[in-house]
Amino acid sequence: MAETKLLIIHHGALGDVVTTFPAIFKLRQSFGCIDALFQGRLGKLAAELKVVDNCFALEAAAWASLYSVPVAPAVKNILRTYDSIVLFSHSRQLQETINNLTGNRVHRIPPRPDVDQPIHVLGHVIAQLADCGLIETGARDHDVIACPEMHSDKRSSGYNPAKVCIHPGSGSKKKNWKIANCLKTARILEATGMRTEFILGPAEHFLAESLQVQSGPKTGIHIVDDLSALASLLKTAGGFIGNDSGISHLAAFLGLATVAVFGPSDPQRWKPAGRAVKALRPVLECSPCFETDSTRCASTECLDGTTPEAVVEAFYKLVVTKG
Repeated sequence: MAETKLLIIHHGALGDVVTTFPAIFKLRQSFGCIDALFQGRLGKLAAELKVVDNCFALEAAAWASLYSVPVAPAVKNILRTYDSIVLFSHSRQLQETINNLTGNRVHRIPPRPDVDQPIHVLGHVIAQLADCGLIETGARDHDVIACPEMHSDKRSSGYNPAKVCIHPGSGSKKKNWKIANCLKTARILEATGMRTEFILGPAEHFLAESLQVQSGPKTGIHIVDDLSALASLLKTAGGFIGNDSGISHLAAFLGLATVAVFGPSDPQRWKPAGRAVKALRPVLECSPCFETDSTRCASTECLDGTTPEAVVEAFYKLVVTKG
């Protein structure tokens, strides 16, 4: 196969970008070199995980010129070196701008399916790439969420199977399981011989002191701002428990046995994709509303209906069946 170059442009946050990683691996069958234009920290992570070969930072001043006139000459020169460009965006204007610079080689894919479509985001991406002729059409027929061909165990060789990382946060407080439930889950796991450690991202730093008091001095609490450090930490663990968050998607991608507690968001669309994943959400009369009218709903029934005992049971089933 001739050496062909692909550039992937994605403006999304951690969860949105990590969800596309298995699809990017599929693109390896068609392209010899895959580079990315992501948020700087995400591009660095993607390169370190060998998802892409090289990365450019969206925050760089030169790339900001894509949204103005004139476009920086350096940006033009870089874009013209690629045989194809995949643009994850709703913006037709941005697609036209890049088309005019490169010569109609831009495949624009909406980052996520419409809210009324009952399809997983990864399945949506796979189908769109197949429609563009960039991957084999048959790829869309696989169970892309758990297909062994698309997911592997990327943990460190000396990872501790008894270590379970718990992340109590997400990008929205509306999606967060109660801290009391996280603590009780940790106690149950500890009582059965597991070792639990809490991960706090930038939005959860304020929880560190109270978590340490409630969980005890022996419980590890990691305050993580750097995605590379986060990935390295996750690779040392046997399992992960969290909410519908970007960190949950990363843990699942790395191969950890992952239980994700869902509430107002829809697991059919956003369940983390990986080799050993379980999304928990109680059966309710109401439908997931986070992407529709969540601002009108003050109920936490969709989160409260999942118990620590149910999470632990789901976790151990994953460990037994997937390891």
